[in-house]
Amino acid sequence: MRIKIILVSLLLLSLPLFSMLSASAFANNRSIEATAHLTTPFSIPRSHTVQINDQERTYKLYIKLPKGYKASENRDRLYPVIYLTDAMYTFQIMSGVTRFPMNSKQMQPAIIVGISWELGLRSDHSRVRDYTPSVDSSWKKVTGGADRHMRFLRDGIIPYMEQNFRVDPSQRTYVGNSLGGLFGAYILLKQPELFRNYLLGSPSLWWQERHFLTQFAKNIASLKEIDANVFIGIGALEHNGEGGDSEHDMVADAQHFKALLNNLEVNNPDLNSKLLIIGEAHHATAFATSAIHGMDWLFNHEVGVSQ
Repeated sequence: MRIKIILVSLLLLSLPLFSMLSASAFANNRSIEATAHLTTPFSIPRSHTVQINDQERTYKLYIKLPKGYKASENRDRLYPVIYLTDAMYTFQIMSGVTRFPMNSKQMQPAIIVGISWELGLRSDHSRVRDYTPSVDSSWKKVTGGADRHMRFLRDGIIPYMEQNFRVDPSQRTYVGNSLGGLFGAYILLKQPELFRNYLLGSPSLWWQERHFLTQFAKNIASLKEIDANVFIGIGALEHNGEGGDSEHDMVADAQHFKALLNNLEVNNPDLNSKLLIIGEAHHATAFATSAIHGMDWLFNHEVGVSQ
């Protein structure tokens, strides 16, 4: 009887091992049908691309329409537009971070438009040329093309969208990261009425010995009528001090810019700004968080609240 009990116990103990071996053998022998579909291309829903020219230069627009845009009950509805620079990087991120808020009615449905780098030109050459507001002869790349690119945005891209889609011209949002953030800050200085909202991720305000910050401070008296919401996101590690991960003190530059905006806000209730310093984030990782929190603040914050 005792021997029988021992044999039964050994059998019970071996069952889990037998089950694992059986499952493993089954997995190794079964056919994985999904392999037949590995080459199926993925696409972002309701999105397409078009090419648009700026004289001899050609760019691509990545356009995503919100859910319900083509529904008959929305045929007279106008939509905000979110314009992105560096589209090949920012378009996918912005599509992802706005999908749930829009679908759950936590964010107003909006059209997303990503603007590519010049086709046929290396991305770093295109963005350094198009997004920098001043010529820096110490760079081997062409610099200082922000004025032209701003005109292209104003006279080419925005009119194209307004002629071909149901957009609300009073609800334009600009989104730029790094040099794209610098470019957005430059638009705020030179033609602030072009956008109602500005999301500036890790703006490269260090450009040419902080040239932009100097210019903004010099022209602050002429900026008292700015009607805009400005969100600045920066990684806490984007500095060149101990523990930092940058060649420049981008955190201090962002704080300096926010202080300039604070001065303007004292007598201007139509200007609202927020600075978010993102803990443990560096230049390569901060933008996604800036996009999530920036969209929420820009579309949902209470007017007149500055932080």
